[in-house]
Amino acid sequence: MIDESTAVFSATKRQLARIPAAIPEGVSMAAAATIDAAILAARNIPGRTILQPGEEARALASLSVDCLPPDPEIFQTLDLWGIRSLGELAKLPEDGLAGRLGSRGLWLQKLARGTLDRPLRPQSIETVYEESAEFDHAIELREPLLFLIARFLFDLTAKLKAQSLAAGVLDLTLNQQERKLSLPFPTRDVKFLLKLTEHSLERQPPDAPVELVRLRIEPTQPRRVQHGLFTLAAPEPEKLELTLGKIRALVGEANVLYPKLENTYRPGHGENDAPRFGFRYFSPPLEARVEPEVVLKGGPKQIWTRVMRGRVLNCSGPWRSSGDWWRPDVWDRDEFDLLLEDGALYRLVHDRNERKWFLEGTYD
Repeated sequence: MIDESTAVFSATKRQLARIPAAIPEGVSMAAAATIDAAILAARNIPGRTILQPGEEARALASLSVDCLPPDPEIFQTLDLWGIRSLGELAKLPEDGLAGRLGSRGLWLQKLARGTLDRPLRPQSIETVYEESAEFDHAIELREPLLFLIARFLFDLTAKLKAQSLAAGVLDLTLNQQERKLSLPFPTRDVKFLLKLTEHSLERQPPDAPVELVRLRIEPTQPRRVQHGLFTLAAPEPEKLELTLGKIRALVGEANVLYPKLENTYRPGHGENDAPRFGFRYFSPPLEARVEPEVVLKGGPKQIWTRVMRGRVLNCSGPWRSSGDWWRPDVWDRDEFDLLLEDGALYRLVHDRNERKWFLEGTYD
């Protein structure tokens, strides 16, 4: 029932006594023990109205039912019953009204009687976490620009802390160039946020001297971490993210990837295939020719590739593995560990589908 033309607030008896009796033209004021009774009186009774507790139904009785929140179906029924005012609606028996109009009808009757009691919930104005500055002389160096951004971050994080919030996204605008810095976790650490901004400026410097700076923070709930008594301390995420930021600035954003553990037993795609020794994969694997090619017993004796060749001193295997039979690229392979005459230890693989041999890598 509250719209832009209605303001509702709580007041004590002393505060009500200080309100002047003369109300400006076009403004109505009403005070009551319940919120909705005061709203109905203020909207439909001109001037200043004070409803005493227990007198709400009598004061509102002469008002038309049209002042209630619209409900065409119920209003049509009330019109057929000959109910025109709030007083007539208030006198109807509750059981009969509930049986015919349901809970909505009872709710309207409580409004008509002025007995609908609900708490007053203040509507907070959305806070905009934004700072901006425009210069007569453009900034060409990075240091004074970072100094200004640091001041913005200090003020904005103080506002976030006052409302128990944290930064989720930084939206930085330099001239007409806008960049969004998505944070890996919510934070209010000014030094960390400033470092991330500095790394962004290193990777992507402004196209021209800066005449306009605007910094906006999208707030979110702060991070909550529960540490275990017997859990080893992990690296601080702030330091890890700053390190990754430096790496991105050196090698480029597209060249920084995160390790991903796939849900598969395919060799080379998960921790299940990690060897006991350090293993270096050849990328791509080296195609090989072995002798003898049919290795049922004893293993191969000689091996040739485009970069090396040698005699096999010792061989272990084969270890056979296969899987992903439901996919077109089903894998089926035999693996051998070979010790060559040069002292190097290799992994030899026979792809049973393509009937090819290749060296997959070498052990350290």
